[in-house]
Amino acid sequence: MDLIITTGIIVLLLLFLSGAPLAIALCIGGGFIAHFHIGLPVSALAQISFSSISSYPLLAMPFFILAGNIILRSGCMEQLRDFMQAMVGHWPGGLSVAAIIFAAFLGSISGSAAACLAILGIVIVPLLVDAGYDRAFAAGLSVTSAELGLLIPPSLFFIIFGAMNRVSIADLFLAGVGPGLLCAFLMSLYAIFISKKRKYPTVKKSTFKIKQQTAFKALPVLLMPVVVLGGIYSGIFSPTQAASVSVVYAILIGFFIYGQLNWEGVLDSAVSTVKLSSMIYFMIIGADIVGKVFAYIEIPQTIAELVVEQDLSPLGFLFVVEALLLVMGFFFSSLPMLVIVLPVFLPSVYELGIDPVFYGVLAMIVTLIGEITPPMGPQLWMAAPICGEKMGAIAKETWGFLGAMVLATILITLFPSIAMFLVNLLA
Repeated sequence: MDLIITTGIIVLLLLFLSGAPLAIALCIGGGFIAHFHIGLPVSALAQISFSSISSYPLLAMPFFILAGNIILRSGCMEQLRDFMQAMVGHWPGGLSVAAIIFAAFLGSISGSAAACLAILGIVIVPLLVDAGYDRAFAAGLSVTSAELGLLIPPSLFFIIFGAMNRVSIADLFLAGVGPGLLCAFLMSLYAIFISKKRKYPTVKKSTFKIKQQTAFKALPVLLMPVVVLGGIYSGIFSPTQAASVSVVYAILIGFFIYGQLNWEGVLDSAVSTVKLSSMIYFMIIGADIVGKVFAYIEIPQTIAELVVEQDLSPLGFLFVVEALLLVMGFFFSSLPMLVIVLPVFLPSVYELGIDPVFYGVLAMIVTLIGEITPPMGPQLWMAAPICGEKMGAIAKETWGFLGAMVLATILITLFPSIAMFLVNLLA
């Protein structure tokens, strides 16, 4: 390997290991190789930086983040929680199932695992602990079910993956519904099994009147994903326009229905959105520079040639990639995996005739599993202070839920229609 390329990669790794922001490590390491090996002038690097984020589909990302931040401040979380509890809280393990369903709905509103985890840790964990559940189990359930927010649309990761790789974001949204619901279902089965085994208590069955009341109070927030996704797939607006609609909808129900939103909350939401969006955009810039360097030194092409030489079937290729991503996920967080690693396999995906939408969904699930596995597991590090439990205890309780996600991944790989049914139906 060329000395300059080796030096650039070493610089990137040293910056990453030193604790520097990954975006800076990517920009400096990738920029070093691009400038001194490829010969790109600094002005060209600036142009790459601009073009990598001047994408119309990427405009959806900050608006969905803003809508999620606003909805979390709107006062609807308690009503949504009470509705889920009234519906299934009397089942064996019903409260844990309600928490998973709550996370699934929350994910369809915010599209962010971090936002889901924060509200689950604040709202759901104390509820489960007060009801007699172990805090470690409640925290493990919360940190894994929060990942549903990046599968069930609108998902920020699907927006980024689609925009960076020219894959239909609307199709990715559709393809994420089945896998997200399957993961939620299998996780619920495991939660019921553990709840029965440990004899966790249930709550008194709610009357039909209480169910009606809680459903009525939760209806506005329950309709949010219907309005947003229904508008996209009916052709009324694009995913980017839908993101703007979601912001308006969140503001309207926050001010006029739930009444807990104020202009200070809107301002706080905007500030939080700018901080998170800037970080992600900066990451995309660094990843685009590194991606172009990888393409120049033909890393994706080499991987594609190796795949062809091994004469792997599409199914065999998918299982190999899933295994690789799962191992890599132990050491890297999900966003670097999304913007750097997943695109590397795309030439092979096209070479084997695999639908990039299907590949994107499968790769996303495996990447999210890595998000909550030691030693990196950034969601575990976040969950410890939010849920008030030691990370080791939380990690121990996550393995069963992770097993459910792995099983879901295998089933989806073997039966692609789980992910592609809606895509093909509405094509």
